[in-house]
Amino acid sequence: MWEFDGLLEAIETAETITLFRHARPDCDAVGSQFGLKQWIEENWPEKRVYALGYDYCSQGNCWSYSDTVSLEVIRDSTAIVLDTANTDRIDDIRCLQARKLVKIDHHPDHTPYGDLSLVFVYSAATCEILGEFFRRQTDKTMSLTTAEYLFRGILTDTLSFRTNNTTEHTLAIAGWLAGFGVRIPEINRELFDKSLKDYRFGSMMRNTVQFAAGNHMAYRIVSDEEMKEWGLTISDVKNFVEEYGRVQEIELYAVFCENTSTDPVTYEGSLRSHTIPINLIAEQFNGGGHVNACGVRGLPKEKLEELIQVLASTIHN
Repeated sequence: MWEFDGLLEAIETAETITLFRHARPDCDAVGSQFGLKQWIEENWPEKRVYALGYDYCSQGNCWSYSDTVSLEVIRDSTAIVLDTANTDRIDDIRCLQARKLVKIDHHPDHTPYGDLSLVFVYSAATCEILGEFFRRQTDKTMSLTTAEYLFRGILTDTLSFRTNNTTEHTLAIAGWLAGFGVRIPEINRELFDKSLKDYRFGSMMRNTVQFAAGNHMAYRIVSDEEMKEWGLTISDVKNFVEEYGRVQEIELYAVFCENTSTDPVTYEGSLRSHTIPINLIAEQFNGGGHVNACGVRGLPKEKLEELIQVLASTIHN
């Protein structure tokens, strides 16, 4: 079930390793990226390891900023892309020019890529995959810093172990990581406690929610003007999708953001459901992801309206 053939060799034989993630990264993307970087540097201090990406993950405000390297460095490296289902979603597409390309992911593998592809769709998080890989390397160093990077990714991708892809193995890896002294209460507060501004924005999102399918679907379209008024980015706002996720009657919920940087204006969003499969729907609307948690982007207004109708039609009252 857990086969990592070629991964350790790819790391050991590379003098330079570049690590990549998906655009608009979440904590699993950056947690796996920085966790792998930390682990490699601790065990092979002579290697040059760079974590690359343009977008920043704002959740928790605990992440390091990305490195900056030239294309020549990437071309001479082994590139490892983490938590990214297809090449269109990679934050820095220069990885495709690397000497060797490795994919480590847990999303459905509809568009395979890489010289070495390690995809475990039964994992709740890419950080869970790395946790299993690190656990098997009994002769290698594993630090608290690395453990906390991975723990953050597992905790957020499972919504604190509430998603239906949380398994016994997920909890076992989280428990193994916790054994390194992970600051569990502090990390929970760091990732999930809100500032007063976010609390007020969340209240606005709840008070102005739109419903469909007999109140079993909740969604909100956030305009560019609103984001500027509140001083929030698209990535920030998409994190508020869980404002609708703890209501018993709501089965499917989403947040969509207006993107005025495109011409014409488009929309992108985060989609969630408790049990209804929605990933295949997202794939029809320039998106994808997990069965019950996925995203879309680059949608003109008419396609956004169509998507909302399609999502609502999946709910049988």
